[in-house]
Amino acid sequence: MTESRRRFLAALAAGVTGSLAGCGGDGGGETPQSTATDTTTATDTPTASPTATETATPTPTQTATPTDTPTATETPVDAAQRVLVGPGDFVFDPETFAVPVGSTVLWEWRSSNHNVKPATTPDGSDWTGTPGDAGQTFEKGHTYTYTFETAGEYEYYCAPHRSVGMTGSFTVTE
Repeated sequence: MTESRRRFLAALAAGVTGSLAGCGGDGGGETPQSTATDTTTATDTPTASPTATETATPTPTQTATPTDTPTATETPVDAAQRVLVGPGDFVFDPETFAVPVGSTVLWEWRSSNHNVKPATTPDGSDWTGTPGDAGQTFEKGHTYTYTFETAGEYEYYCAPHRSVGMTGSFTVTE
């Protein structure tokens, strides 16, 4: 419906209402009361136009003062004390070795889904292998170290691959 039609109908309704109110008197000579009818007409509300945004003003970059960051240094480990875990999938390399008491052995994962668990340890040893139970394995790049303080023979294995011969052993000498 157009705007002019709405206005016409609103005016017509107001006139009819006023006429009927005037006719409804009781004939006693009183002046009839007219009632105003509130009509609402729609008006167009202008929408806000987009405002231009300001361009950020570049600020000069401050030069940071260099700070010495300590770099982690790898614990020196002899080649005999480094064991590669899974370099050919299901082996430890070397499979057997010997180290003196107080030596730290480093196992370094070359493939994923392996762990190191002891099969036998000498009396007095508290070595339990990699953290977690036998089902917990570690991914390529993981390292595990342990310092051996108890002399004796140690045998160990990778729990998921023990059945395919992934075993190793070493001797801690006094």
